[in-house]
Amino acid sequence: MTSSPSHRFFFAATLALAMWVRAAEAGSKVDFNRDIRPILSDNCYACHGPDAGKRKAGLRLDLKEGALAKLKSDNIAIIPGHPAKSALVERITTKNEEDRMPPLKTGKHLSPAQIDLLKRWIAGGAEWKAHWSFIKPERPESPAVKSTRWANNPIDRFILARLEKENLRTAPEADKVTLIRRVTFDLTGLPPTPTEVDTFLADKKSGAYERVVDRLLQSPRYGEHEARYWLDVARYGDTHGLHLDNERSLWPYRDWVVGAFNRNQPFDQFTVEQLAGDLLPDATQEQKVASGFNRCNVSTSEGGAIDEEFYVRYAVDRTETTGVTWMGLTLGCAVCHDHKFDPISQKEFYSLYAFFNNMNEKAMDGNALLPPPTMRLPTVEQQKKMAELNESIAPVEKLISDEAAKIDYKEPNATPAAKERGDFVWVEDDFPKGAKAEIAGAPLQWIEGEKVFSGKRALARTDTGVAQDFFTGANQPLMIGSQDTLFAYVYLEPTNLPKAIMLQFHTSEWLHRANWGDEDAIPFGTKGSTQKLLLGPLPKAGEWVRLEVECAKLGLVTGMKIDGFAFAQSGGTVYWDKAGIFTRTEQEDRSGESFAAWEQQQEAKPAPTLPRDVRETLDTSQRTRTEAQKKLVRNYYIANVYQPTRAQFEPLIKQIADIRKQRDELENKFPATMISADMDKAREAFILKRGQYDQHGDPVPRAVPAALPPLPANTTTNRLDFARWLVGPEHPLTARVTINRFWQQFFGTGLVKTSGDFGAQGEWPSHPELLDWLACEFMQPSASQPSTFNSQPLHGWDVKHMIRLMVTSATYRQSSVVNQAVLQKDPGNRLLARGPRFRLDAEEIRDNALFVSGLLVEKMGGRGVRPYQPPGIWEAVGYTSSNTAKFEQDHGEALYRRSLYTFWKRTAPPPYLTTFDAPSREKYCTQRERTDTPLQALVTMNDPAYVEAARHLGERMILHDADANARLDFAFRLLTARHPSATEMIILQNALKKYQAKYQQDAEAAKKLLAVGESPANAKLNPSEFAAYTMVASLLLNLDETLNKN
Repeated sequence: MTSSPSHRFFFAATLALAMWVRAAEAGSKVDFNRDIRPILSDNCYACHGPDAGKRKAGLRLDLKEGALAKLKSDNIAIIPGHPAKSALVERITTKNEEDRMPPLKTGKHLSPAQIDLLKRWIAGGAEWKAHWSFIKPERPESPAVKSTRWANNPIDRFILARLEKENLRTAPEADKVTLIRRVTFDLTGLPPTPTEVDTFLADKKSGAYERVVDRLLQSPRYGEHEARYWLDVARYGDTHGLHLDNERSLWPYRDWVVGAFNRNQPFDQFTVEQLAGDLLPDATQEQKVASGFNRCNVSTSEGGAIDEEFYVRYAVDRTETTGVTWMGLTLGCAVCHDHKFDPISQKEFYSLYAFFNNMNEKAMDGNALLPPPTMRLPTVEQQKKMAELNESIAPVEKLISDEAAKIDYKEPNATPAAKERGDFVWVEDDFPKGAKAEIAGAPLQWIEGEKVFSGKRALARTDTGVAQDFFTGANQPLMIGSQDTLFAYVYLEPTNLPKAIMLQFHTSEWLHRANWGDEDAIPFGTKGSTQKLLLGPLPKAGEWVRLEVECAKLGLVTGMKIDGFAFAQSGGTVYWDKAGIFTRTEQEDRSGESFAAWEQQQEAKPAPTLPRDVRETLDTSQRTRTEAQKKLVRNYYIANVYQPTRAQFEPLIKQIADIRKQRDELENKFPATMISADMDKAREAFILKRGQYDQHGDPVPRAVPAALPPLPANTTTNRLDFARWLVGPEHPLTARVTINRFWQQFFGTGLVKTSGDFGAQGEWPSHPELLDWLACEFMQPSASQPSTFNSQPLHGWDVKHMIRLMVTSATYRQSSVVNQAVLQKDPGNRLLARGPRFRLDAEEIRDNALFVSGLLVEKMGGRGVRPYQPPGIWEAVGYTSSNTAKFEQDHGEALYRRSLYTFWKRTAPPPYLTTFDAPSREKYCTQRERTDTPLQALVTMNDPAYVEAARHLGERMILHDADANARLDFAFRLLTARHPSATEMIILQNALKKYQAKYQQDAEAAKKLLAVGESPANAKLNPSEFAAYTMVASLLLNLDETLNKN
């Protein structure tokens, strides 16, 4: 995950401040964006910036007009040309601690160098500029350099110009072995094979390295590797991420991302299809799958959660994620108030939010595998088989339809004689038939004995916090009639009273609640509304009390249906018994004798066995059904449900049922995914006061921030227009932000170090002209590059073109060896006087071990797999009713797939990846941390996947050659791409001898070692020798050189 803006700025500022000091000493011209804005932003904007609600003394320093304006005190903060007369200079230099800015209590302090910069800037006329990243990039000319022969492409001229200015020299080109290992990992996430290394070393013709690059860019492994970076930003996961954290199906989106990178889809199309593929005219299946980007947010179906709150949370998440991903802006800072540092007002945030506030989804998604909207994705073979089944079922269905049409059905009296109003008991000794029971707190407890009010048992619960027992999905919902009253009996333990109790009633959602006691004790619903109606104090303790709730007061009107109750409490000991409805409305199941009753029942809760066409017809209003639809539903009822006639249709129904079973089984195997879709009628968006979902301020239209280019005229202002605006030619941020992340991928740090923040708190680019040149080249390429990876001409937003430019540059190809003088002057390698060297990412480390061992299964795509992981991790965070509560390990080839395809449970991500700093993906991640901890060594030395990989690598060594030195050399090359030195070979020989001696004396230890992992050990090999080579392989897998990219 990215660090906080203040922390990011502190670390980013360390190097920048040193450069500012050197600039000041050299007497160079002060630049507002490079030198001054970072000082003002970090020290002043919190109180004197864009956020009007927090602005003090009426002074605004992020705008020139505010900084030069006369204040109520008659002072002027900045008087161009006159630092001595400027109030700002006076306040930052005063000896009086109470008057000095920034205030002492903020913990901020201006250094003498920063004060000098501010004075010099004011003395020079206080030239003001718009924030650099909000200015459209213009393609700069390549700078003049002294060492013209060094540069391979324009990138190098920009890098070299800065190095020459800093009196630094470039490093020599890395040796060919280092180069092919570096670029192979960087483009595929896997190492080169010895054969690939030897082929490159033998290729003495010009362009040998470029041919390697082109080959790698053509590899399907390239798309798998590149997709991993994108999925971090997209916050992709295989579970919902909240509460039950059940599995959900979004993996086709992940596979779409892989395919998009492999086919080099232009990045502008890549953008539009993810944000609005569903809104494209005649959207293809692939484009709709791409729109799954919007569905990657965490979601829930927790009992008691408020729908409107989560609609807001989902839209806020999508807005924040889109803002960071494409614009590098921390839009989330404007959810509750105007942004403190960037020109994004709260109103502008919610105008952007309005683009994502119209998703046609349920806030409570049922923790389902496929919460709508979704799309099925059958293969060609599956489509063919389905067509055959449909053809076989058609004549039988026609026969049933013809016979059913001959039956003279008459609806019985739809309004039976009025009955006396009375209790219909719905909960008695158990929940209603078909109901799905859930809990929030301790396990469900039914008690028997003297505390039971009616029947044989009652619900009981003791808790210290908010807890509840609830159910939904009853087969026979309660039908609300005129003047009906809902009831339940409750007993409060006098010695342990709750603060409050609550009855909740589920229709399509949990929107109807009655509360007794402390109104604030149970935080469900909006006070004073039907979502939380206070009906009085706690009932009398120590005896059974009948609670009654008038349906009309809770907004439950005639004709509505209830399929679930929730019994909630805040603390205490509470017993519940005998609940239902006081009504005269018929509640009995009459579906077998009345078509109208059956239809009403199905509309309330469709039977899962209903054919899809019947179910879809029942979802259609009766007034708008066609004659064919009416006939379809009627005939289905006559043949399948109507008691007087269904027996005669049973043989045909069974025949159809058998075919339908085959069809359903086939359909259940269809891949499917969540996609985006908008509601027909747009949801209105409001400014939300303090970001609270139920505190509506003024309504806002869909719009973009005033600091950025406007939307094109005559647009419909939907997600599609917004997506196209992001990649429009006038947008100043998208190309810069995207190119910066690509640069970060290869060089370890972006040209802008704060890759998730291009706002005022972000770092000034180390090479601003290069960043702009790359952004312009990305949008509209001009560089001529002969290559074999793409038979098509270069196109706008060409990702492979830009990546090829970076990895073929002389800058990238430098040796990473560094001398002390360069290290001291540029410890972070921001000036790039040497090649990149940093630890491989989590997935690369694991995939490398599998690859060199020969275990890696390079099957692409499909549902996430569950390889080895320590026991108890899922269980520690899992709910008993969750389908991911217990980790069930896969077997066979699933254990050895690339890490990209590992099942990602967001509340407990794969531990062997998070140990190496993979994010949880509960939220976007633009830049992974790189830590160095003992746990990492524990994983690579002891995790079953790595021990098993070491065993297979040991086996490869033994089978490779009879000579021990040849075996050691072979394994060393597999992992480092080079031959070991004489010294390294001696170390390996000694290690081998030590392990041979150990396992010759301890056969049991050898046996245990060789038993790790599910793949069988080669029984033909000598166990002690096999174990010794396994340990040498483990040593090699843990080399610093193995785990790093040099």
